[in-house]
Amino acid sequence: MIEILFVDDQPEQLAELEKSLRRFRNEWSMEFAGSGQEALRRLANRQFDVVVTDLNMPEMPGGELLRQVQERWPQTVRILFSGRGECQEAMQSTTSAHQHLAKPCDPDLLEMTISDTFSLRYHLENDAIRDLVGRLGQLPTLPDVYTELMHELEAPNSSVARVGDIIRGDVSISAKILQLVNSSYFGLPVHVTDVSHAVALLGLNVVKPLVLSSGLFHQFAPGSLGEFSLSYLVDHSTEVALAARCVTQLEGAAPEDCDHAFMAGMLHDLGQLVLAKNFSAQYDQMRAVARDSDTPLHELETAEFEANHADLGAYLLGLWGLPAPIVEAIVWHHAPFQSTHDRFTPLAAVHAAESLLARRTNATGENSEISHEFLARIGRTDRVSVWSVALGGEPQVA
Repeated sequence: MIEILFVDDQPEQLAELEKSLRRFRNEWSMEFAGSGQEALRRLANRQFDVVVTDLNMPEMPGGELLRQVQERWPQTVRILFSGRGECQEAMQSTTSAHQHLAKPCDPDLLEMTISDTFSLRYHLENDAIRDLVGRLGQLPTLPDVYTELMHELEAPNSSVARVGDIIRGDVSISAKILQLVNSSYFGLPVHVTDVSHAVALLGLNVVKPLVLSSGLFHQFAPGSLGEFSLSYLVDHSTEVALAARCVTQLEGAAPEDCDHAFMAGMLHDLGQLVLAKNFSAQYDQMRAVARDSDTPLHELETAEFEANHADLGAYLLGLWGLPAPIVEAIVWHHAPFQSTHDRFTPLAAVHAAESLLARRTNATGENSEISHEFLARIGRTDRVSVWSVALGGEPQVA
């Protein structure tokens, strides 16, 4: 049974929340605290798996409570509630919250969020992953240009021209955006040479993940990666991102899910890059064995490191506070049946995209087979052929 502590300084809000969650009493053991200080006292006396707190509490804001929980009880899952008008304050708390939900929150959405985030805790707090991260000599950090871009996008007078100026300051990111906008994926009748024009044509929800991934990838010099091909990884990640967005659009998903699928596609193999940088000779050999034996690379990684590139990539993205749907899509993109999902999400899109684009061993040494068990669970078995044709392949038999 999952032990959950709910925190809100408004008694009527707590009472309403307790009433709406009564049907989960057989799955959750729930306690309710009226302030951050009371929550800390209860946490000191009892181990909770999850803390769910309101953001706007005068005595101790929810962000500060979660920061202390993160520091003192780091394995506790941390979820933040905030009102629609509290976006800026909520953004400042993303480093201490695993999940951020808007109030009022539907009980079913809360149940799914807790279930999925709690399932992710194994990957994000796994001792093997933390040990592996501790052994790594270099980890990627959020690129300065991405941080500056996000600051500009949150500004009240944000403009496409200013976004273009920020991106133009990074040659590699500018080149990637111009390459993509002029590719056959978009089929534009003219050749685009201006970054601001490219930003306007692609849209900011496509540009943001491109900036993030390009900035992360280029923190690693190609010569330091052994035989690992950085250019292949960049091209493969872009292809999976575009395919995942296409699949998500075919399923009529919300624009936010399309954006998350694209971002997850761009970053799904980030863990491979980190392993190649820090264990280049060992990883070259491992990838060669994967190719020669037709053994999935992620299985060899798990056997060697007790964690694979999907686990490592998800761990890093979780530390950076990226949205849970992106983290989930990355951590389970090779094993979606291990998730708790029973509906179509960005995870399904990324898994299907990579599987349909790389049904045979590819240059990274990974072998991706689509999970019919998972597709049956989410009711999408009959959609595989539609996705395959849309991505330029042959119809697939489920």
